[in-house]
Parts: sequence; C-alpha cells; structure tokens
Amino acid sequence: MQFTELDAYPLRPGELRNWTPTTGPAARWRDDPRGTSHVHEAHLRGAQAILRRRHIDGGRESWLGVGIEFEEPLSIPGLRTALRAWIDRHEVLRTHVFLDDDGAPFRRSAQTATVDLRIRTIGTYRSTGPLVEQLLGEFDRSTAPLTWPAYMFSTVSRDDSFTLFFAADHSLLDGYSLILSPHELRELYREAISEDAARLLPTGSYVNYSDTDRQVADRADASHPASRMWNEYLSETGFRPDPFPMPLLPISAKILADETRAALSRDPDGVPRLPQGALNFHLLDDERANNFARVCSESGASLVTGVLAGMAKINTDLGFGPVFRCAVTRHTRDAEQWIAALGWFVGIAPFRLDTTGARTFGELAQRAQGEWKRSKAGSTLPYLRIAEALADLPDHSQAPPPRFVVSFMDTRSAPGSDVNDAGGAAALRSRDYSIEDVYLWMLRTPSGLHVAARFPGFETARRSVTLYLGALRSMLTEIGDAGVTRG
Repeated sequence: MQFTELDAYPLRPGELRNWTPTTGPAARWRDDPRGTSHVHEAHLRGAQAILRRRHIDGGRESWLGVGIEFEEPLSIPGLRTALRAWIDRHEVLRTHVFLDDDGAPFRRSAQTATVDLRIRTIGTYRSTGPLVEQLLGEFDRSTAPLTWPAYMFSTVSRDDSFTLFFAADHSLLDGYSLILSPHELRELYREAISEDAARLLPTGSYVNYSDTDRQVADRADASHPASRMWNEYLSETGFRPDPFPMPLLPISAKILADETRAALSRDPDGVPRLPQGALNFHLLDDERANNFARVCSESGASLVTGVLAGMAKINTDLGFGPVFRCAVTRHTRDAEQWIAALGWFVGIAPFRLDTTGARTFGELAQRAQGEWKRSKAGSTLPYLRIAEALADLPDHSQAPPPRFVVSFMDTRSAPGSDVNDAGGAAALRSRDYSIEDVYLWMLRTPSGLHVAARFPGFETARRSVTLYLGALRSMLTEIGDAGVTRG
C-alpha cells in the first residue's frame, strides 16, 4: 500500500460525485465535556491564526486520505448505507472541537444514526488531469479543521467499477487509520449490498482516548521522562531543529535566485507558494526485506532499527559526522480498544545514534535497538506539551518543531493488506509547502520495504533525497545478500 499524493494516484476517469456528511434538526448535538488532546488543540489554534490573517478556512496542508478500488458497479444506496455505518462506528467522525471567544476548546458531539450524506454529482471526466485537480480543490476546501464536517467522501464511477476517496483533517486520523480504512469500508459496503455481516474488529472511541491523554499530559511538567529526554536531545544543538543531513537549498547564488523566487514569494501569512517534492522509492522486495530482517534479528535488532542503523552509517560515510539524529514517530495505540480506532494516535520521539567505534553493521544495529527502546519514553507526552513544559524552565529556548522525521509502519498484519498492496488501495496526503521539512515514511508491506518521501520543492533537495535513498537501498541490499551467502 503506497503512501502518496493524489496526483500520483493511478486514477481512471469517470463520473465524479461528492458525498458530504450532514445532520438535520434531529441530530441532537450535545455539549461534550470530554477533553481535547494537546495536538488537536494546537492544530486548531494554527488553523485559526491562518483564518484571521488570510480569511481562508481550509485544509490545504493538513489532510490525509485514502483511495479504494472496487471492481464492481457503484450502488449509491449501498454505499450510503456503508458510509453511515462507518460514521456511526467511529465517534471521531460525529464530534467537533470549537474554540470559544477566549480561545479555549470545547466539544460538541452527535449521536449515532443521525448523520446522513448529501450526494452531489459534479460531472463526467474523460481525462485524469482535470479530475485530479477538481478532487484536490474539493479536499483542500472540505477538510477545514475549524468546521464540521472536517472530512468528505468522493466517488469516481465507471460502468463496471468505482473508486472511493475519503479525505479528512489530520486531527481526525493518522497513518495507521488509513491502513485499516480500506478493509472496513469494503466490508461495510459488502454488508450493505449482500446482507452478509461485516467482519470487523471491535473498536473504542478516539474521543475517550483524547480525554485521558489530555488529563495525563496536563499533569506532566519538565520533570516528566519525556520532557527530560527531549531537553537532553535539544540541548546538544542549542535548541536548533535537526535538518536533513544533505543539502536542500540550491548552493549557487544564481540558481538560488532563479529557483527560489516562486518559493519565497509568499502568501500574505508568509506561507511559501512552492509545493514540496515527493518520491516513492522501492527499497527492497519481499525476499530481500526478509533477508535484511534476518541479519538484524541475528544481532538482536528489528527491521526498523536495522534501517535506522543503515541511515546512521550513510550519514557517517557521506561525511556528515558520526552522530545521526532525527525525530521518529511512535504509535500510542497501547490498549486493545485503540487498535482499530480511527484517530490521531501518534507521538514523536528523539532518536540519536552514534556510530563511533562500531566495527560491524550488527554491532551498530544492536546499538540502534537499544536507542530505539530508550527513545520510546520521549513519545509518552505530546510534543507540544513537552515544548510548553520546557518553556517554563528558566533561561530556556523555545523547542523547535522537528524538521527531519522518519516514520515506520508495517501493514502486513492489517486485514486486506495483500489486496491494498496489489493496487487495491493507497494512502494519500495533502500537498505541503515547507522549504525546510523532510519526512520519510518507511512502509513494510507484503511486497517489500518502501519509502515515501516529501522534501522542499527544489531540484537540489530532490537530488539529495534521491542520492540518500539510493545509497540506503544499496546498503540494505548488500547487507541482506551477504547474510544469505554467509548462512
């Protein structure tokens, strides 16, 4: 299952319909006392600041989504039934957090069986380009975090098949939610048209998780293990964000002037206009991924920590020093009730790996495994709460947002992963316009190990990221192949 942008999705033309959630007077929205997570509140404050400056309330850079292929004609009544059942299943789709006049968050929620869908036919498209641009515009406008619904569905139907899209503001879901969604929506659609019961895991409510997460985070301060770990990590660089190790901006002054003119020509709120670049890079096929994982296991490491060890070695080999540093995402689905829940269950932790004195890759991988276990504590508080706690310390700098982030997801255990990986579904992300951030999403799927990358939209950044990932692929392949020969 690839993680990509919509303009790289292999979409076939057809008739476009938008499916917008709506409630009537009988919805009985109620004030909901459950708390809002820190990450959600900060997300809303950022959106509100943009609204005040630009008078625009839209997603633009903060939505995630999924595209799902159905090799059968579209049943409009069947899909409506399936989508209503899915909205009832996940409470996060029936709730909304507002900011009051003083900026404090408060929540309102609707009961089950009160959300319907308004269907609007946009038209039939004969080519993909205009269709993709239409969908991008719809998703950017309809995933605004300050209003409900901050999500929407679209279908592109043909005589014998259809594609279902779901896009939502990041506050409602994370990457793992996208991996689970295709199976759930397929099962609910099958149930709607055949009356066979959907085979779904039981699930809890992300709203309940947010309430608990908020209470725990509010009690924490700078003495919390997560705060102490981030303080130690950031102090090493004087609280400057860790950049991607290779050049991102053009080096030549002339090229810089030519290439960055569009990027540094900013919107009224200072947002660059140049969208980030993107790559989907195939690192290892299934056999070679297993070979590499076997080598890691012999050293007491995992596939994840083996890849991080490889990145650290490349960092050293390319002359960027012996210490590799990045932020890593860690899921917080630490109870069974959260496993299948739609929501934002992601923490972020610092990762630091020193290659000094490591004589073999196995030694370095083992060291990476230890650092991975140690770094887990850094994700046990929301990063924004950590930044608040550290700001309260005397003579302390503001904690910067991470700039180089590495994420790992293993999709193989998700229901329907083989269908998704064969082209049945893809996870989608909105465009981004940062000229500093580099994100790498590592995905272990049934077909192998893949990486999706986004980076500043300069040719220099594209060359750097391509070179870096190419070096990583060569290294992982060589290590895995050598392990097979040795075995």
